[in-house]
Amino acid sequence: MNRRIVRIFAPLLALSVGLVLACAAAETVLRVTDPIGLNYDIEFGRYRNEALQFDWDKTDKEGRQYVDKDLDLDSRLYRLRPNLDLDLGSFRVRTNSIGFRGPELGARREGGPFRVLVLGDSVAFGWGVDDGLTFLRRFEADWNSKRDQKIEVCNAGHLVYDTTQQLALLREQGLALQPDLVLLVYVVNDIEPSRDLVEEGLLGKPPDPNEAVPDSGDLWTGLASMLASVGMTATAELCTLQSDPLARFSRAAPKGAVYQPHLYGKGPRGWPRSQRALLAIRDLCRQRDIPFWLLDHTRPVLQPLQPFCEQNAIPYGDLRFTDEELPLPMYNSRKDTHANALGHDLLLQKLTRVAAQLPLPR
Repeated sequence: MNRRIVRIFAPLLALSVGLVLACAAAETVLRVTDPIGLNYDIEFGRYRNEALQFDWDKTDKEGRQYVDKDLDLDSRLYRLRPNLDLDLGSFRVRTNSIGFRGPELGARREGGPFRVLVLGDSVAFGWGVDDGLTFLRRFEADWNSKRDQKIEVCNAGHLVYDTTQQLALLREQGLALQPDLVLLVYVVNDIEPSRDLVEEGLLGKPPDPNEAVPDSGDLWTGLASMLASVGMTATAELCTLQSDPLARFSRAAPKGAVYQPHLYGKGPRGWPRSQRALLAIRDLCRQRDIPFWLLDHTRPVLQPLQPFCEQNAIPYGDLRFTDEELPLPMYNSRKDTHANALGHDLLLQKLTRVAAQLPLPR
């Protein structure tokens, strides 16, 4: 009887052990070779801890640290440290004395460079590549190599900034730089209020359940959850990346519904807030006779953005990747979908085409 049990269960035991060893080997390979870009989480963690200053971190008269929970949630909330030189591994972040990415900005002088202030989030910032490879810095270099009248690009892009924070930055620092032109690289993050992160994390405000986008999950996300529960986080991440979130939305949403960022999740609240901030940026620039242009890099496309700009006299330019470009290997990794060097090549081409209409020196 015992021998029969052994003959029956020994192969199953061997198979189970083999599967466990194979999974452990796969997890090890994924962590060591990192084909999906797990380094993104590590680098972003270092960036958060070493590169940022948070507006809620205060010091009293006695030098004691405390958290200011009465801060203005429509302010910048966090900013880059000035004079930073941080090697994150795959790229380097250097800031000037006012905390913008890039070289030091000289004082405005008669006959000096034409100053372009660029607002935006991580796309304008150029997450994942060195400053010299970003489309903004390359545009500046290309322009200056071909023309006598030089330009100076002030890159005020900042990770996770929405339009409200971009407005706050313009008020706090941007206008003092006396720019000749203000550009805003607009992405879908602009309608996802960054203040929510602070309200939830710092003030303990629970997220609004009505703003959750329906997600029924699928086989890949279920497998990822199971693997993550036993510590196989790298393999779980690989499984998650096999799933298509838009396809999951289509299965969970009403028949025929198409995902549009301003209609789902935080969009119904974030889009009106973004519109108000855009109008405020437009008005601030008008008061000082500074041209202001919006450059659209939304994906999924924010359909009402261009009509809104046209209706409110905000000049509009298109920086969106085309459907033909999306399959190209233009991202830092599968996990980190910010543009790599190839992606910045494409963005440079788009900005160069838009520049024909921009009020730049000729």
